[in-house]
Amino acid sequence: MDQEQKRREELYKKFREMSATGDIPSAFDENDLVDIYDYANDSYDEAVQLQVIFAAVRYFPDNDELMQRRAYFLLENLSMSDAALSIAGSHRSDSALWDLLVLRVKRPEGQEAADAMSEVLNRYSDYDDETIIQLVATFSELGLLDWLKEHKDLIQERCVYKDTFLYELAQEVEDQGDYKLAIKLLDELTGLEPFNPTYWHMLSQEYINVDDYENALTSIDYAVALDPESSPVLTTKAQILFDMKKNTQEAYRLMREVVARDKDYAPALFTLGAMLAIDGEEEESATLLEGYLSAHPGDRDAVEHIIKLGDSLRNLKVLRAYLPVSGMGADEWTAWARAFYERGQWQAAGDILLTWLYAKGRVDDWNVLVESLYRQKRVGEIAQLYREYLLKIDDPQSTNISFTSYLALILALVRAGQLGVAKNMADYLMSVDYSIVESYEQRLQLLGAQSVLSSMAGMLSGNVQLDIDSVDPFITRSGAAAQDNIGEMAK
Repeated sequence: MDQEQKRREELYKKFREMSATGDIPSAFDENDLVDIYDYANDSYDEAVQLQVIFAAVRYFPDNDELMQRRAYFLLENLSMSDAALSIAGSHRSDSALWDLLVLRVKRPEGQEAADAMSEVLNRYSDYDDETIIQLVATFSELGLLDWLKEHKDLIQERCVYKDTFLYELAQEVEDQGDYKLAIKLLDELTGLEPFNPTYWHMLSQEYINVDDYENALTSIDYAVALDPESSPVLTTKAQILFDMKKNTQEAYRLMREVVARDKDYAPALFTLGAMLAIDGEEEESATLLEGYLSAHPGDRDAVEHIIKLGDSLRNLKVLRAYLPVSGMGADEWTAWARAFYERGQWQAAGDILLTWLYAKGRVDDWNVLVESLYRQKRVGEIAQLYREYLLKIDDPQSTNISFTSYLALILALVRAGQLGVAKNMADYLMSVDYSIVESYEQRLQLLGAQSVLSSMAGMLSGNVQLDIDSVDPFITRSGAAAQDNIGEMAK
């Protein structure tokens, strides 16, 4: 860290300590407040940013740079575009930052946007750090990132700090998924600033994104040489070594060392936990993660790492403890389960919804719950849920169970040996007239379910022996392998 960065960090820490008392600090001049705000912005510390704004409004209400930061905070952090535009309208001097702010609020499109940005570029030059950051952000928000890429060299020449421009542009193109261009930009950046470990670390991560682990390892080794105690850098090196299967003992050594030394750096602990799980040491991984969770009970990332280990009893215990401290309502909890469901992680999705059901007595998405459990062959649990919850619901229509999930429920009951109940449900489903179903998608679901149930009629009546796997639409493979297919899909 250079001297200027250290100075800004010390100012930031001093300001944060003083503002923690509840008073608005007055022992800082205008330039100090700008530096503190920018450091807090880089550190994603919105609380300090807001305190700086309060101090600026009280002590330096007419300072142009502080007004700019106040306007951008209102726009970016609070979505108060009208208030930001009002501040922009009262500014005392012209600058690219004010013009960019107006464009981000008004959001012109197409050629109008391109012309407006060209006008800004023609009008101003010598862009400082903050202007560079907002310039790249504005190009991206207006859908002009391709134009920016094409004119990179021209714009870069106008930047006082060319490394800042390359850094911001590299981050933006990475967000767009253009990893090859990000590598090119970061390669240029490391050539410009070869002694900055952050840039080498970023370059290494981009090489990982394109599965070029040899160059990733070379880049991270440069970062390690420049900052051998950095927990993020050492964690990335361990990940690379482990994924390459090049020196897994060294990967474990690095991770255990970082976890022991830097107990608050969660990514290292999660990485070590994942490595252990991949190597079949699920219990050690779970013990490690549960130890961390006991000290950080509200850490959702830690919970997610644990529930991916595949033990439902452990999952339900961890999720039951997490629920009251999560701060999540029914909608958020259900959306969390659906995110796992959409990634095909059926066990996590099912266990999340089961936790809510057991705690609250209801669940908002029976479709995800039934399908997730069925795909794991947890037919006994589905039968139990039917008896203990679904049968006791006063208004069955409130469950919004789809015809597809209804079929899965019937199949689960058959597999659980409850043919009588399954037949009653099948008779009901067969009696539904598809022509009264408004949605075409639901009609197709109903017709598909009725087709399957027709082929099962003899078995449900007890007159015909039938291999249920041969008619189960949720099984996609035939023969002996079909028996295990649901379990395979759950993985």
